[in-house]
Amino acid sequence: MKTVKPTDLERQSRLGPAIRLYLLTGPDEATMAAVANHLVGLAGKDAERVDLSGSQLAQDPSLLAAEAASMSLFSSTRIIRLELAGSGDDALAAVEALLAADNAINPVVATGASVTAKSKLVKLVEASDHAVAAICYQPDRRALVGIAIAAAEEQGLRLANAEAQLLVDLVSGDQALMRREIEKMALYLDAAPDRQRQVAAADIAALGAATHEEDVSACINVALGGKVRELPDMLATAAAVGVAEIRIIRALAIRALALARLRAEVDAGAHPATVVAAKSSGVFWKERDAVTAQLRIWDSLRIARLMSRLLDCERALKSSGTAGAVLFRKLMTDIAHQAARAR
Repeated sequence: MKTVKPTDLERQSRLGPAIRLYLLTGPDEATMAAVANHLVGLAGKDAERVDLSGSQLAQDPSLLAAEAASMSLFSSTRIIRLELAGSGDDALAAVEALLAADNAINPVVATGASVTAKSKLVKLVEASDHAVAAICYQPDRRALVGIAIAAAEEQGLRLANAEAQLLVDLVSGDQALMRREIEKMALYLDAAPDRQRQVAAADIAALGAATHEEDVSACINVALGGKVRELPDMLATAAAVGVAEIRIIRALAIRALALARLRAEVDAGAHPATVVAAKSSGVFWKERDAVTAQLRIWDSLRIARLMSRLLDCERALKSSGTAGAVLFRKLMTDIAHQAARAR
């Protein structure tokens, strides 16, 4: 079966009877987790869940097919969650056995952030009528706003576009945090699917995001603004209050995407301040001065190179056995120095 979009799976109201394996991959772990949770939920709240890992399947390739064919002793339904590491090759033989088995009554939901679209596992899934794959990429700002509005609606909240943009800014595009904030708002406003509540900007400000977003924004602006001397203290402060390195990298990637979009207008002849001040810019009012300055520093070529290095750094931070933390600090330093030279 061909690869589908993650949203196609999120829209499903039941698990396909012919589908034995749902494979979710890609760099956007938040979307991957949300889709996986949705699919697992479709099995029913009383379903028995079996958790397996790629390393287990590497030791016993027949295990996956056996579990998929086994009836539950405790529930009428059963679902298998498979966590994959690396390229997913350690589970390749097990998946082949699953797809070739005569009988499989329990669906498998597999996730692996490092499994690429060109991997043997994805190719195997695409060639089968009993499996489906979805590659989860980091959504752009417009998509994030749509995700926020849809997630709020599920909780009984009416979230207008402007408030959705504010929420996206507050969580620096982190979908997992955004969904938690929406759940908090639903409790705060006593909302439910049958009890609709309108979300105001004041509600978002009152709750705030519980992950030190000011520190994340400060790190972004210090690095992209070329404030080399301020960077060590800023990174130390962020670490002291518990801001994860990968959150800063992801927030930088979201800012880089925004800069790329706005830079295209500047390259077409528009003034940076005019572009940022426009309602269509999507820039939070507190960030307008910083983003305007960054647009003057970062041209399209620099932004493209920056996005590539951010992706490499995120992969290193998510992989075991790498010097991810060292690479993170070097990248932040390099960004600040490059911005300082271009000012």
